[in-house]
Amino acid sequence: MPKIRVPREIQILAKRAIDYNLEQPISKRASYKDEKGKRVPGTGMKTARRLTSGEVDLQQLELMDAWFARHGESDKEAKARQDKTSKAAIAWALWGGTPARSWVKRAIKSLRSKE
Repeated sequence: MPKIRVPREIQILAKRAIDYNLEQPISKRASYKDEKGKRVPGTGMKTARRLTSGEVDLQQLELMDAWFARHGESDKEAKARQDKTSKAAIAWALWGGTPARSWVKRAIKSLRSKE
């Protein structure tokens, strides 16, 4: 599967979100889940790390597109993101934020037109 280059702006946003998230007490971190009695990084942290690596594949783009579809249109989520220290705002940034939302749509469209 071909790799797609992640725009630098999105890499930087994801890196900042990772750093900020890790500075928080574990109870206030976004994208953590309970697994076998422990709090472990969830999909958002994994996605942010992939974004900071500089390359993703179509499967990752499709996962991101689905995540943005679930969380981007929700008025409740949008309101929660207004507080930049909220878990919702941190999670949004971990997924690359608004720049990534636009980029994902363009990248998927471009890849599919080449098929």
